[in-house]
Amino acid sequence: MRRFFIDPANITQARGIVTDQEARHISMVLRLKPGSAITLFDGGGMVYQAKITAVNKTTVETRILSCHQHPVVPPFLSVAQAVIKGSKMDLIIQKATELGVAALLPIISQHCDIKSASANQMSRWQRIAHESCKQCDRPTPMLCHEVVALPQLLTQAEEFSSKVIFWENETTRTINDLPDLQAAQRVLLLIGPEGGFSQQEAESAISHGFSPVSLGPRILRAETAAIAAMAIIQFLLGNLNRKSPAAPS
Repeated sequence: MRRFFIDPANITQARGIVTDQEARHISMVLRLKPGSAITLFDGGGMVYQAKITAVNKTTVETRILSCHQHPVVPPFLSVAQAVIKGSKMDLIIQKATELGVAALLPIISQHCDIKSASANQMSRWQRIAHESCKQCDRPTPMLCHEVVALPQLLTQAEEFSSKVIFWENETTRTINDLPDLQAAQRVLLLIGPEGGFSQQEAESAISHGFSPVSLGPRILRAETAAIAAMAIIQFLLGNLNRKSPAAPS
């Protein structure tokens, strides 16, 4: 069944109105007609089964047939990802959403080729996260935070109960050496850019409580390392065994 986001302010009793880009997608791209059954997400965990009653280019009216609150439970994984070029960053955001990551914290580190992110880029990343939600049937979108420099991120990370940095120069500790993460409520994963983290950056992260581990002897592309790391940590947290994706934090 097709899935779309709806502004919760546009739901009144048994009636929901889909607007803007989602309405245009329904009416002009998919060309759905009155009587079509769809699923609506309000972005806060409410899921609605609905039937289209009227369609035009800017609004789509629906009748709500049923609804339920999608549960969100810890542990929650947030990912601090160093910004990388173009479509590679888009891919990471897409896969982070599919893997149930709660929040993405884009950072600028020493070896980043990109030193800032525009408002358009931020809007694009959040849009990719929303589109990925619809594809993977995730009711609560991943939250994309504003871009910050790595030192600022490190000083703001005290709220997390467990923190991990994947660093290619770590030679002794592997994923098997991580403590049991399932007891953690909020985990922060720190992942570097194409050139990795500098020695100074890694040491600074470690001094702020991050546990350094290696992904193994192979040199991975930045986007491959990010996706692999997210999947591994989600598995260790038990989040790949649960239907409920984590809530943004």
